[in-house]
Amino acid sequence: MKQQQIDVYVSDNCTECDQLVQYLTQRNISFQIKNTTVNKENLWQLQQENIYITPTVIIDNDYRIIGFQESKLKQLLR
Repeated sequence: MKQQQIDVYVSDNCTECDQLVQYLTQRNISFQIKNTTVNKENLWQLQQENIYITPTVIIDNDYRIIGFQESKLKQLLR
């Protein structure tokens, strides 16, 4: 089974972002953090998806989860 590509868009001083990263880390889920505060290219990528909120999780370029939605994450993550 191919590993999922998981991009996690976060911003500085975002409690929900921190909770999401901690949740994924505790479950040993491999993901890439894309900080929109530090790198404006990441912010631009997110805006191209018409998303203006962090945290946002994009899985395999197919699924977008806006905010920390634990039940949706459990459903979509292998």
